[in-house]
Amino acid sequence: MSSATPILAAKSSPRAGHGRMHLLMLMVTVCWASNIIAGKEALTGFGALALAQLRVLGAAIIFAICFLAGGRIHSLQLTPRKWLFVVAMAFNGIALNQLTFIGGMARTTVSHTGLIVALGPVMVLVIAVVIRLETLTAWKFAGMMIAFAGVGILTADKPGQGGGGHWIGDLILLVSVLVFAIFTILMKEVTNQFDALTLNTLIFGLGAIMMLPFCARAVIATNWAALSLEAWWGLAFLVVFGSVISYLLFAYVLTELAASRAAAFNYLQPVIASGLGIWVLSERLTSKVLIGGALILAGVYLTERERGEENAPEHSAV
Repeated sequence: MSSATPILAAKSSPRAGHGRMHLLMLMVTVCWASNIIAGKEALTGFGALALAQLRVLGAAIIFAICFLAGGRIHSLQLTPRKWLFVVAMAFNGIALNQLTFIGGMARTTVSHTGLIVALGPVMVLVIAVVIRLETLTAWKFAGMMIAFAGVGILTADKPGQGGGGHWIGDLILLVSVLVFAIFTILMKEVTNQFDALTLNTLIFGLGAIMMLPFCARAVIATNWAALSLEAWWGLAFLVVFGSVISYLLFAYVLTELAASRAAAFNYLQPVIASGLGIWVLSERLTSKVLIGGALILAGVYLTERERGEENAPEHSAV
């Protein structure tokens, strides 16, 4: 990754398939927003650690079956540098991300989860500034501060207050967003060197192994006989739509679509998730969620708008 290249800049020339890529990214966004509802349903029967392990393990098994059936074993001849990227992606984007995402989601509401996940582009910017791949302009700084002010409003509940959304869960979710931002940067760096199936087989398989020391005991302790149909449905959705289909599509989309464009779909995720939370789980939309959410989305918009203008020559045809 060169400092002369804008972070996550598009590598492709104008193509006719951008409309299709936007549609696929919309499908990914709907899957990930619905993921939050499915996760809440699954957590009625599974513990957070057990659910995280079973989600990743289930997806890893499906990816491995498809990978072996396709006769792609020759594609595993990787250089040490590629293996380093794959291990880093598995640790950040799968193991650590799932432990913190499901652990945080278990402690907060659907609307809080959707809004904090929408901070992804801001977290990417923070990392880029820290490692000096982007400069921090006044507008970027303002956007970051506005977005984090929104998070501050969401997490303003004191320990012991019962407002539905708990500040500990929100902070754990912030860690989840941070490690997924690292994962996105790494994926954009290597996505054109792997096909989507090979890449996801590797990172989910390695991620499942990395999680075993932390989650195996929780899986063994699960009361399988007492699990409800809703819990099984939630787990199945997390595996099939929230992991296998969405991660395959996400890796494919990033081979053509600028990651800044893909990141723009973050605006839709909290809207979809909050709507589903109100409809399916009867959650209340409070004034705190509305104000904090408006600040988060405004901050994300400012940072992405400023970065988009800086990268305009490379993105003008996208």
